[in-house]
Amino acid sequence: MSDDRPLTRKTRRRLDRAARDRLIAEIAAAAPDEYPPARRDDIDLSEEAAEITSDDAGTVELGEAAQPLDPEGTTPAEPSRESPRESDRQDQDTAPPAPSAEPLPMPGRSWPRLASIPVDAGHLERNLIITATRHDPAHGAFDVLRTRLVRTLAEHDWKRVAITSPTRDCGKTFTAVNLAISLSRYETHRTILMDMDMRNPSVATVLGVDDPGSIGNFLRGRTGVTEAFKRLGRNALNIGTNLAVAMNERVESYAAELLQAPETAIALSRMMDELDPDIVLYDLPPALAFDDVIAFKDHFDGILMIIGGGQTRPDEVHEAMRRIGEDVPLLGVVLNQAEADDAMAYSYGY
Repeated sequence: MSDDRPLTRKTRRRLDRAARDRLIAEIAAAAPDEYPPARRDDIDLSEEAAEITSDDAGTVELGEAAQPLDPEGTTPAEPSRESPRESDRQDQDTAPPAPSAEPLPMPGRSWPRLASIPVDAGHLERNLIITATRHDPAHGAFDVLRTRLVRTLAEHDWKRVAITSPTRDCGKTFTAVNLAISLSRYETHRTILMDMDMRNPSVATVLGVDDPGSIGNFLRGRTGVTEAFKRLGRNALNIGTNLAVAMNERVESYAAELLQAPETAIALSRMMDELDPDIVLYDLPPALAFDDVIAFKDHFDGILMIIGGGQTRPDEVHEAMRRIGEDVPLLGVVLNQAEADDAMAYSYGY
């Protein structure tokens, strides 16, 4: 993909209501019942998502932990919980120190030290990041997805979500960035988005960052957390500063090998300790294109599968989950009927 290609909205391939329902039914029939959790629901992110009623939205769930929307059709209130960071600080203030023990580093200590990146509203809108400006009413579907995901992760004490698709051009980066920005408006949650698609990195292009650095160098331990991660700066769009992003500009020829290397496990553990996130979103390559998702499966708690309306076949969803493994929870299937912008189109060369 050429970075200087003009950003223009592509023609959207759309499904009518009947075709969409048939596709969902075929995917449900193709997916075996053993995939945990047992319940797998589909979320439509087309422009028609703006027409979601309270009855319809109440059936859009991620796993058994999801709760129905209230009768007014509004999103359920954010789960309240005492911040573990505050309780940790209180414990440390009141507990007497061990006579000979070295003080432990404070979890999340590096978060305030992260540099910020500017937020360009016009650039985000041109790249179809609809949850930023919220001009497109379909952003409401991402808010529903956000709430269901937060509840499901909290129910199972999970944090790490892999976002992938069976094949290319399904809109997984479109979904990952929109979901991350929607999550940023939960003030009590720290969210991290990592561009782990080292075959075709695109998060930096979508966000309009010119010098994102190398995610490979971070995974190899050559750069630290405060160099690899950036927070979104203060802005007029109400995008929270509790969103940190690790971007990439370098294609890795041996991405799968790097993803399962011991150095990667060490780097991710350091990230979890220094930033203490509540939710981590990994934007990974398409599951049927390479073995990257399989190589990385020890580092995520569940899968969010993105499928392209009018493009993805039910057998491709089935094969993608078979390769990943039936032991990996399928958190949800997102039906994205709108094609992504050129900035997010894949060019793997096959």
